Amino acid sequence: MGKDANPVGKETARRRSPQLAILALLLLGPPTGAAEQPVELEEITVSGTAEEPPLTGYRLGPAALAHRQAISSDTAALFKDTPGVSLYTGGAVSSLPVLHGLADDRVKTVVNGTNVTAACSNHMNPALSYIASTAVGEATVMAGITPVSQGGDSIGGTIVVDPLAPKFASAEQGSILSGKLGSFYRSVNDNFGFSANGHYATPSLSMDYDGSWSEARSYSRGDDGPPVVPTQYQATYHYLRAAAKLDSGLWSVDVTGQHIPYQGFPNQRMDMVQNDAVIGGLNYEKTFDWGRLDLRAYYHQTWHGMDMLPNRKAPPMPMKADGTDAGYRARAHLYLAERHTLHLGNEFYRQTLEDWWPGTTPFAPLDFLSIHHGERNRMGTFLEWQADWNPAWTTLIGARNDVVWMDTGAVHGYSDDFTYNFWALPFNAADRARTDVNYDLTALARYRPNAWSRYEFGFARKMRAPNLYERYAWWGHNSMVTWFGDGNSYQGNLNLKSETAYHFALTGIWHDPGETTWSVSLSPYYTHVEDYIFGQTESVDPSGFRGMQFINLPFADLYGVDASGRYQFLPDSPAGSFALRATLGYVRGVGQNGLRGRPCPFAGGPQAGICLAQGWPVEGLQAPDKVNLYHMMPLHGSVALEHSITTGWGSWDSAIAVDLVDRKTAVAKTYGEPQTAGYVLLNLRTSYRYKKFRLDLGVDNLLDKLYFHPLGGVDIVATYRQGYPPPRLLPVAAMGRSVFVSLNLEF
Repeated sequence: MGKDANPVGKETARRRSPQLAILALLLLGPPTGAAEQPVELEEITVSGTAEEPPLTGYRLGPAALAHRQAISSDTAALFKDTPGVSLYTGGAVSSLPVLHGLADDRVKTVVNGTNVTAACSNHMNPALSYIASTAVGEATVMAGITPVSQGGDSIGGTIVVDPLAPKFASAEQGSILSGKLGSFYRSVNDNFGFSANGHYATPSLSMDYDGSWSEARSYSRGDDGPPVVPTQYQATYHYLRAAAKLDSGLWSVDVTGQHIPYQGFPNQRMDMVQNDAVIGGLNYEKTFDWGRLDLRAYYHQTWHGMDMLPNRKAPPMPMKADGTDAGYRARAHLYLAERHTLHLGNEFYRQTLEDWWPGTTPFAPLDFLSIHHGERNRMGTFLEWQADWNPAWTTLIGARNDVVWMDTGAVHGYSDDFTYNFWALPFNAADRARTDVNYDLTALARYRPNAWSRYEFGFARKMRAPNLYERYAWWGHNSMVTWFGDGNSYQGNLNLKSETAYHFALTGIWHDPGETTWSVSLSPYYTHVEDYIFGQTESVDPSGFRGMQFINLPFADLYGVDASGRYQFLPDSPAGSFALRATLGYVRGVGQNGLRGRPCPFAGGPQAGICLAQGWPVEGLQAPDKVNLYHMMPLHGSVALEHSITTGWGSWDSAIAVDLVDRKTAVAKTYGEPQTAGYVLLNLRTSYRYKKFRLDLGVDNLLDKLYFHPLGGVDIVATYRQGYPPPRLLPVAAMGRSVFVSLNLEF
């Protein structure tokens, strides 16, 4: 298993960063015979107790995150090489992580202890976009089989992203004042930015600040092609935290501010022109004789706007959304006996959403109310028993209940004409309040038979209730309601049921007894989802884009495997230490459909011509019995040769890496998903560190390969620029060659 994606609970002793081959001669330059100089580190006291999540999870610590933060400003990209994780590409800082083929609201994402839900009909502001990549101190990914204490209202898994824990000075130190300054540049889109971090601490008080700013133009595609528009962005983040130390715990309060004045989305029909947000929370942790208690209360407010950026060359269409997330989480960890711990907890989470589109012409005198007074509330309670029976066996069994209730107010369109009232009047007359009662179960077992192997196998039942748009998007096939990057148009469904997923997984890890020379990991998995929420095609426009309604498929099956391995050789050679790392991932998703779409609702009425104009079948559309699920990553992997050396002149950590992705032919035809060709990318990176100075250099896509990411979606701008009707739907071209440099100085 690679050093950058360690099994949860296993800390990285040393990070082997990737290498820039152009500087290969420089790597041999430092005198290897120089005596190593010991570096004395300041002694600090760190408050808090780390839990050990399951073996099927992965934890990324500061060392593993450092080189990833130099490569991208997108926080989701920090998980790029983590087994089981792939990315829906979108805006420059708004990618969506996919866990074993399940993404977005199917994945619970917790940012600094705060549950965050996208407040946008296109999900342009996902949870991970609210924390700067440079502010992440630790990240944990749990795919599929997730402890109930970490789950709730999700079926794909859980991602937890946090800043570093508060640090306090020792009594001998008295006080600590430290900081960090950083800057970077990436050539593919003239992306540059800077960050600053400050820390002050006494034995009883800790203060932290982290700020960053970055800006980029639209990126260039491979093979010296034209820029992909619009992909420009600008983003600013500020984070403040104060913590007070207790005898065996701490209090802390934090606040984060975000300002994104623009961010382009080539696979959406419009762009972000505003995203201002404030997130704040209060945290309490304390250890007692009987166990440990942690409490958190939080609030998040987002002001979001969408419109057309100038290089899209399209008429304006302003859209606004105000969203809030608020709640609390209370967890107790009871030490029942020497080897038995009981975890129990309760949490409440409330989302509110106001989504409206201002009327701007005499023909649109009213504001279009997309989601009006929308609210989604969840109360969750869990009980979990962990037993460490002996050094070889550990079990974890848990149960959870989540009650989700939601509602929305009456709506109207831009005017009171027939087209809007046809949909608004029955929607307003319907009982829109819905309540879902969901239950989760998890059973895990770890087995360590000897010093060179360990295994985990388990089962989980997970449930997720529909989101506000899946239930309450009311106006026909609405092209402004789509977060899949497919260009299609969606209508909600008041009758949707919760998804229920059954996960089965086995993980085996083999390694040398010291876990320093070699390791191999293999993780096959299978997921069966009942009432899978899916976009059912009901019409096809001459452009090739589709009109869809959200429905529940009878069931869907997802299965695949994650594998990784690492072998270290020549560990004590004069030229340094070398290692070979490899990863492999595959997922397949198939749904059982065979359902008939609704007949055109305008049939027999005064506007029956709409049925033919939109391609909406009057008699209904018979769907195929089997359908490919949307956005499944094809077979993919990576191979990297890593090198590290430490001398009196500092330390170098480098790698030459090759990314390999198979062609994507198993596409979701129901969504109009385009096929993509396979590709091979060559990436070179190196990191040099001397005392408190760090330099990262590298080249991504060294050969400037023109390729299309399988989860990149449809390039709507490029598709329409072919003319109307466009001859085909074009995938989004990925980034071409990019040289990057990052400098960081601690003080």
